[in-house]
Amino acid sequence: MNWALPIGVTIGTFIGVYLPTQSFSQALSGALGAFVVGIVTSLIRKRRAQRN
Repeated sequence: MNWALPIGVTIGTFIGVYLPTQSFSQALSGALGAFVVGIVTSLIRKRRAQRN
């Protein structure tokens, strides 16, 4: 699994939400959601690469 994708998306989302809102809780919840989406995307990409 490619860990750079979920970690990068998480950090980017946290910064992208925190800067305009200045709300740590909103930024943290957005980052957690982005981390889950990043893991799912990374797993899908891994399975497609194994198939080919």
